[in-house]
Amino acid sequence: MLPMPMNYACAEIDLAAISSNYAMARSTAPESKFMAVIKGDAYGHGIVEVARQLNTADAFGVARLDEAVALRDSGIKTPITLLEGVLDSGELKTAGYHQIDLVVHSDHQVAMLERESGFNIWLKLETGMHRLGMSISDLSQNLARLKDHKVLGVMGHLASADTNDTSVTEDQLRVLDEATKSLPYAKSLANSAGILGHPDTRADWNRPGLMLYGATPFADLEPLASLRTAMTLTAPVIAINQVSEGDAVGYGGIWTAPADCRIAVIAIGYADGYPREAPMSTPVLIGGQKCMLAGRVSMDMITVELAADDLVRVGDRCVLWGKGLPIEEISRCTGTIPYTLMCGVSKRVSRNYVS
Repeated sequence: MLPMPMNYACAEIDLAAISSNYAMARSTAPESKFMAVIKGDAYGHGIVEVARQLNTADAFGVARLDEAVALRDSGIKTPITLLEGVLDSGELKTAGYHQIDLVVHSDHQVAMLERESGFNIWLKLETGMHRLGMSISDLSQNLARLKDHKVLGVMGHLASADTNDTSVTEDQLRVLDEATKSLPYAKSLANSAGILGHPDTRADWNRPGLMLYGATPFADLEPLASLRTAMTLTAPVIAINQVSEGDAVGYGGIWTAPADCRIAVIAIGYADGYPREAPMSTPVLIGGQKCMLAGRVSMDMITVELAADDLVRVGDRCVLWGKGLPIEEISRCTGTIPYTLMCGVSKRVSRNYVS
């Protein structure tokens, strides 16, 4: 492998941390099965690499068929569930060829599957999310229509488990329990927030996603000590400039030097997935010290103000989020959530896998 050029942004992916977080999820319900959710390129961490690391998972969950095919093409034999199901007969044929388990949530999908046989399927119910899911009143009829397939279980999806209001989550659990009480199938409802914050939602199958990558799934964005950071995004300092009091830095001149100072230019920008909306109160970690953004985030660069005693040099690598600078802190600063930051890291950012 060629050495990483000094002007590259890099996401260091700690595979051992992902295994640790998966083990922590499993410890909450040792008798249950766990479907590791690795959609969205494993939340930006690399779908194939994460799947290979989590080789003890009972199944993987993906959103799109091409994700499932990529896993099969890479030699992954673990059961894979297509969480949105298939759109048309072409996708159904491809899913069958690659032995992909299907979530069935609509009459359109039921009608397609009626003409086929031999698929492993999950039935998804509308329990209160009002996004994907068949009506509970249609469940018995749909089970009859799908008699030529193997039903793995019945699932729902939690809408508000990340908040302090437990009423919606309790209602969803009650709906799923009532709909399945006389059925001989496995149940699945808990996502990361359910697993960590709502023990009653843990069932026969649980579906950890964000927690696998070390970030809190809760709306308060407080890091959880029980989870290990999996992604550390870094980039190098490519210039250090002396500016005078009153000098404007970057596009639009939205930051002006309050006094004579030094500015470090860091080779990362919104083309790499660093959020353009990051305000000037957003920290960057350089040499273990927090420095604040100075000026607007541009496509390929950001600028930060250095303290007078900083011994920063060109080539030093800075942490944008990760170990030493929680992604939750950057999420709060930028008005977003860890999901969007992780998933937004672009393909031009190299991934360096460590364990």
